[in-house]
Amino acid sequence: MEHTILDRALARLNHNSDWLYALAEKLWDSPELGFFEFKTADILVSELEALGLSPRTGIARTGVAAELGAKDDPKVLLLADMDALPSQTTPGGNVHACGHHAQMAVMLGLFRALAETGAAEALGLRIVFAASPAEEYVDLGRRLELRRDKEIVYLSGKQEMIRLGFFDTPQLVIKYHSMGDAPDRVATVNGGMNGFMAKRAEFIGRAAHAGAHPEKGVNALSAASLALQAIHAQRESFVENDHIRVHPILTQGGAVVNSVPDRAVLETYIRGASHEALLAAAARVDRALRAGALALGAGLRIVNSPGYQAFDPDPGLGALLGEAAAAVVDNKNIDFNYRSYASDDIGDVACLQPTCQLRFSGFNGEIHSAGFAVKEPGRAYLKPAEILLRTVAALGADDGAAAKRVLKAFTPRFSVSGYRASLDRLFSTLEYPGEAL
Repeated sequence: MEHTILDRALARLNHNSDWLYALAEKLWDSPELGFFEFKTADILVSELEALGLSPRTGIARTGVAAELGAKDDPKVLLLADMDALPSQTTPGGNVHACGHHAQMAVMLGLFRALAETGAAEALGLRIVFAASPAEEYVDLGRRLELRRDKEIVYLSGKQEMIRLGFFDTPQLVIKYHSMGDAPDRVATVNGGMNGFMAKRAEFIGRAAHAGAHPEKGVNALSAASLALQAIHAQRESFVENDHIRVHPILTQGGAVVNSVPDRAVLETYIRGASHEALLAAAARVDRALRAGALALGAGLRIVNSPGYQAFDPDPGLGALLGEAAAAVVDNKNIDFNYRSYASDDIGDVACLQPTCQLRFSGFNGEIHSAGFAVKEPGRAYLKPAEILLRTVAALGADDGAAAKRVLKAFTPRFSVSGYRASLDRLFSTLEYPGEAL
């Protein structure tokens, strides 16, 4: 992008700032859970139609996309999440405590500036705005119902979009995520994230009177408790650089106090820095679960579900993002080495396409907390949009030389079919009979 085109696009972005802030507030006021973001989709469609575009709708149920520029030019995808989180303390029951309202506003603000200045055509890039449903791994009961009804196959929006072919063609993926304020950190550039999988373990015992004849029972809660201790005993075996996290909870442990519990349910996520590390840790957890059941003679059913792939951002794309961030924020306030132990389905996309992510402050509290809310709209919404606009400009410079270079250098971790096979394998159920039953 020529310098004058960049200046014009930045000026348009700033000119639209009041609209951008209002859009963010409108999306904040419309929080919806994953695969049910219908009102959110309507808001986005209305804004895109106001630009004279005909957006695609209904992508993975609620996703929305629109495009600018020539179809044969290198494709740059501005990707945003749509869904909110459930909340027990918020009126309406949902809240954008992960800042997905900001993602949509920032990406659409950037996209609008490019559209209104003709910058996409001047760049020689195909610019795509896409809003993806269901990033948060919550509300699984309804998602499993959708899966049973064949409305979806996978449990996250980006996984479904991959299945539907949205990421089949080569493209450069740009992502943004909000974060809470920190004393010396305004932004992080291209920080990696853990992958994860989910397990639900049901321990099956035998009921008996807990006072009169406990010896006639098989205590499922005791089996689950032993399994928890066995999981904890595994922690020293985890390799530090694998960034393993295992955080189980007991969701059921008996029905009445005077009966030996005949059923206990343990649920856990297993997180790790790579697919291989994740599978190795999962095998250790399975051994711990089996050990608890075996000790008491209880039955055991383990239901596995795929979570997300670890996010390994593209270094070439990240370098351009870092240069753009340094043009807006003092370098000392940018963390270039950040790694999160959390997970995001952007990791699944990054297995297939070169992907970068900017995290930016301007919010009170921490994501996923009750106190998370915008603090400085200019820093929360306008500054990240400017950084991403500069990144797009760098990709389009010199006839798209950087875009072509990054695409050529990228090696996907999976083929699309290989990726889907890895997910399908993680949908599994393991059953072990109880020796004392």
